Amino acid sequence: NDYELVIKCAKELEYILEAEFGATGKGLHEKISAVNGQLPPQLVKQMRFLATIRNKLIHERGFDRIPDRDHFILQFEAAAGNLNERVRARGGASSNCILM
Repeated sequence: NDYELVIKCAKELEYILEAEFGATGKGLHEKISAVNGQLPPQLVKQMRFLATIRNKLIHERGFDRIPDRDHFILQFEAAAGNLNERVRARGGASSNCILM
């Protein structure tokens, strides 16, 4: 379901940002802001899109599904892949997230 998908994706991105980039903050938007200078603008934009969809789904009445689920998944896979490439380039181990 869409709720499970957005939560799993957000948790995975938050984990990578915290563990590998030292991000701090309460949610995904805050963690992105904390490491904004370490990441390319397109990656930041992708992650902010994902965080916004997650927040709308969780907090906004009447927003009950991801408008374009396939696009959301593609954006997540691109963002997670980009982050993991950066982790490997620095000598770290990637998280190898697998979606449902």
